[in-house]
Amino acid sequence: FYFIFQLSYWVHCYPELYFQKVKRDEMSDRIQYATLGVIAVSAIYLLNLNRVGICLLTLHYLSESLYHVARIVEYLDKDDNGSKGIHLAASGMFVLVRLGSIILSVLTFWYGLALSDNQVINIAEGNFNTQAVRLGVLASICAIQAYFMWHFITEQLQQMREQNALSAASRPKSKIEKKPVKKTKKEEKREDDDLPEVDQNTKKTLRSRTAAKAK
Repeated sequence: FYFIFQLSYWVHCYPELYFQKVKRDEMSDRIQYATLGVIAVSAIYLLNLNRVGICLLTLHYLSESLYHVARIVEYLDKDDNGSKGIHLAASGMFVLVRLGSIILSVLTFWYGLALSDNQVINIAEGNFNTQAVRLGVLASICAIQAYFMWHFITEQLQQMREQNALSAASRPKSKIEKKPVKKTKKEEKREDDDLPEVDQNTKKTLRSRTAAKAK
């Protein structure tokens, strides 16, 4: 009953995209996430991996619940007093859950179920404990955890870039005042030589008047 409830939850995520009017750039990630949940829960239910499936799903939901709590605190805490600490705790919890899921899967499928005497597929009894099935399930779980970690790392890098861009935009730009450059006598003489004779004479008289006034 628990896994049927989980399967119905992941299936309902598809029509929820329409009712929530999710943006197109976010839709692909959410569809991939929901599809991954449907495949994982269906495989656990069909292969009769109830105990290890409940443990893995519980670890995953603990990490997700802490992440959503951090988002709620970030929305309510406008002064940004405690949201950074909760986000840091959620990120650490996410990494620990991924590592714990891999360790639990290796101990279960590589060591625990390999010691069982009944390693023959029996559909009537719900026994799929063979080496091929164990290795396939273990590889799938490791691939899912790697996908979650890759998505987590890319999201963290994107947030860091956005924060750096915002901090760079908020910095006040320093205004550099340009001081007027005084022309030397040689440059003034060159400018006078380029002018016609009438303009040269008028410019010389103006300079002599300004010099006399300054005295």
